[in-house]
Amino acid sequence: MNILDIILFLISAVIIVGAIALIVYEIIKRDGEAVFAVIVVSILSLTFTLFIPLVAIDFESGSTVGTITSVDKSFWGYTNVYVRTTANKEEKYCVEDNGMAELATIVIGKEVKISYDTRVGLYSTGRCHKAPIKSIEFIN
Repeated sequence: MNILDIILFLISAVIIVGAIALIVYEIIKRDGEAVFAVIVVSILSLTFTLFIPLVAIDFESGSTVGTITSVDKSFWGYTNVYVRTTANKEEKYCVEDNGMAELATIVIGKEVKISYDTRVGLYSTGRCHKAPIKSIEFIN
């Protein structure tokens, strides 16, 4: 969990408290004319502020062979590994494990086989939202 997750949860709490306050106000003052609208708007707001940034849907899994060109730490806390698969194509993969990130740093410039797995579910913004690397193997 990182600072962006905390901010998203705080915004969601404000939306929930505000929605409850508006529903109570509508029931007391206006006989509940706009209660349904408040509920719909608050559900949509929660969807956009909480669930969409945290949902990861990546069914791709497999492996690729190439040369690791660089390893960069992202702002959110995970590591990006760039792999040149052909003369003019470079692919980006994600690593969450520090040991795997160190291994990728050690093998920069060498040909490797990278295996990655699926990523489906709710994950922190500090985690990979694409399929993370599960193994790096040297190719002789």
